[in-house]
Amino acid sequence: MAENLAQLFRESAEKYRDLPAFFSKDSKKNYYPTTYSQLYEQGIQLAEALIELGVQQKQKVGLLADNRIEWIIADYGVILTGAANVPRGTDITDSEIVYILNHSEVEVVFIENDKMLEKFNRNKSQLTNVKTLIMMDPTSNSPGVLKMQELIEKGKALRAGGSKKAEERITAIDPEDLFTLIYTSGTTGLPKGVMLKHSNMMHQVNYVSPMLDIKAGARLLSILPIWHVFERVVEYVCIGLGAATYYTNVRDLRQDLATVKPTFMGSAPRLWENIYNGIYTRINDPAQTPALRRGLFKLAYFFSRKKNQALRF
Repeated sequence: MAENLAQLFRESAEKYRDLPAFFSKDSKKNYYPTTYSQLYEQGIQLAEALIELGVQQKQKVGLLADNRIEWIIADYGVILTGAANVPRGTDITDSEIVYILNHSEVEVVFIENDKMLEKFNRNKSQLTNVKTLIMMDPTSNSPGVLKMQELIEKGKALRAGGSKKAEERITAIDPEDLFTLIYTSGTTGLPKGVMLKHSNMMHQVNYVSPMLDIKAGARLLSILPIWHVFERVVEYVCIGLGAATYYTNVRDLRQDLATVKPTFMGSAPRLWENIYNGIYTRINDPAQTPALRRGLFKLAYFFSRKKNQALRF
C-alpha cells in the first residue's frame, strides 16, 4: 500500500496504464483524455526538469491556476520532486498574491495564463522571493517566463540520457513530509496556511476509498476548485481507484452532465440546490413540461426518495 502520494501516483500508473485518468477540453470544447501512464510520465518528466532547475526537496512551489489538465500535471511534478505546492485559483486578489507568496517564501510559481500573469506582474515589485515563473498555457507567448511544456520536454530528454534524480527524490519522501500548504480565504483576518502532510492525505484516501462504490473506469465530473482540499481528496481517491475525472465549470455544467453521464460528483450543497430548483421550475411549468410527463416525474421522484430513505436504515 502506498505510504505517500508519489507512490500512489506510480502505483496507479502501473495498475491502470491505458485507462483515461483525466479529461480536459480543447479549443472546440471537445473532451480529450490523458491516460494514467501519460499523466505519470509527464509528471515525472516535469519533476526531472524542476530538479535540474534547482527545486529542492521540501521546498514550496506556487501554483496559481484553475481546473485544467496542466494543474494536475504540475501537482504531480512538484510532489514527485519531494517539494510541496502552494495552490490558489485565478480569483486570487492582489493582496492575497503578495501575502501568500511572501509568507510561504516560494521561489518558483506556476501561472495558468496571460491574464493571471498580468495580475502577478502588478504585484511583482512587492514579492521578495519569487525568481522563476512557469507558464501553463501552451498558447502564451509572454516573455520572461518558462514554458511548462518545454520543461516537460527537457525532463524527457534528461531521462532519456539516464537521469533518475526524480526516482531518488521519490524514495526519500517521508510520510510526515509536507505535500501542500493551502491558505484559507482570510475573511476574518490574514489568510492562514494549512500544512498538510503526505500521511494526512493518504489517511483520507485509504479510509474514504472503501466507502465509495467506485470501480476503475468510473466517471467523476469535477466542478469544485481543484486546489480546495475536499476536491483534492476526491481526485486522489479517483487516482487510487482508476476512475476518470472530467473537468467542467458552472457555465458548461448542464451540457457536460448530459455528455459525460458521470458516475458520481463531489460538490457543495449550494450547487445541488440550484440544480434541484432548476429542474423543479421546469417540471412545474406547463409551457415546458406536459402534464403526463410532469406526473411521471413526480411519481418517479416519490419512489426514489422512499428507496433512499429505506437504504439509510
